[in-house]
Amino acid sequence: MLTLARGWFRRSIFKTIRFLKHPRKLRERPVMRWFARHFLDKQVWKPTQHTLAGGTAVGMFITLQLLPIQTPSAVILAAIFRVNIPIAIALCWLSNPFTIPFLAWLEYAVGKWFLALYTTVPATPFPQHLPDSMVDAWVVLKEHAPVMLMGGILIGAVAALVSYVATWGVWEVGSRIELARKLRETKATVV
Repeated sequence: MLTLARGWFRRSIFKTIRFLKHPRKLRERPVMRWFARHFLDKQVWKPTQHTLAGGTAVGMFITLQLLPIQTPSAVILAAIFRVNIPIAIALCWLSNPFTIPFLAWLEYAVGKWFLALYTTVPATPFPQHLPDSMVDAWVVLKEHAPVMLMGGILIGAVAALVSYVATWGVWEVGSRIELARKLRETKATVV
């Protein structure tokens, strides 16, 4: 039963991809052409050194943006940059209700520090509790959102750069270890 379901799933996926990649469909609709070029490319689904490192960079950047639409943003950015989409989605889920308070405080502190170098920053302190009315919430949001946005962009850019370099390096070290292991095995079988 499981093999029957697995076979049906594979056939339906292949039929869907064939349907989406049909030349007539792609000629008629520019949106479908963009979709096929970015989402149906095998490179964005297979982990290679470049796509894996790029996927971690996109995922780390998006996870540090306190947006309610993190997953669609990660998918779209990963598709645009042609990096690994599953890794970008998985890493954008690092921010969760337990890490949000720390991230919000860190983004606000970094954003306030950076904006203080170039412009004025809000004089009122960051609220410790939710406002009572919608008007108060709008005033707080209008005053503090640019500071948090700037902090999120700065921290996200640094985290993306560090994660890209770290992932690239780990892949390189792993491939060298694998190569050394294969050389040892080859020498052992020759002798």
